[in-house]
Amino acid sequence: MFFNVGVQHGEHYLLVVGTGAATVSDLCGGASLGAVTARLSGCRRVLIDLLGVEQDLSFTEHLQLGAHLAEVAAGLERVATVVPAQQKVGVSERAAQLQGLQIKTFTSLADAQAWLTQP
Repeated sequence: MFFNVGVQHGEHYLLVVGTGAATVSDLCGGASLGAVTARLSGCRRVLIDLLGVEQDLSFTEHLQLGAHLAEVAAGLERVATVVPAQQKVGVSERAAQLQGLQIKTFTSLADAQAWLTQP
């Protein structure tokens, strides 16, 4: 199965949507694409929708993903990720937060959108 990443420019944030089976390297690549696209387009907020992603990351891989996201998204105002409830672990989110990234993980797309559009 392919891992696919799509990008849509919105009024308040850049939307990055991943679908398919993903490894930690796939997810890091998707994060890099979103961060670079946001930066080059002048967007300061990013929503990463992973509801359609199948993954089984280890604890160490979650740490690696969080560290990578913090590095590539440095300078962004806010990053929201949305994952299926059964995949919400919090390790990637916390690792990125500890490195200074303003990031929150949600299980609801509507909640993530609401957080991103707050002043």
